[in-house]
Amino acid sequence: MDANPIVLDETAGDVVVVVVEGEHDIYTAPTLRERLDEALGRGGGIVVDLTAATFVDSSVLGALLDARRRAIEAGQGYVVCVGDAVEPGVQRILDITGLVPVLPVLQGREEAITAARSSNGTSE
Repeated sequence: MDANPIVLDETAGDVVVVVVEGEHDIYTAPTLRERLDEALGRGGGIVVDLTAATFVDSSVLGALLDARRRAIEAGQGYVVCVGDAVEPGVQRILDITGLVPVLPVLQGREEAITAARSSNGTSE
């Protein structure tokens, strides 16, 4: 039913991947926050996979930044991945805001999972 799903993928074991597909804005940001809360509650590393996202707005970035802060406070790894060919509707807002190093943003899912796993329990 949901044309722009946000689902949790737990196949990586100790890292939960929050898969975001399609267009996301102020109307879907509350759902993203719920999924991020679920992922944070599991206690492992977190990867937000924007590979299949075609557009995100500032409300989505706000949710990502809030989850990052909470993950750091809890000692959980937190990484965003965008894939090899980033959609212009995602790349543009990341470029404009300068959040790529802050989140941090990596290209591949496996690379992001490894990074989220290796930063578990460390503070920045």
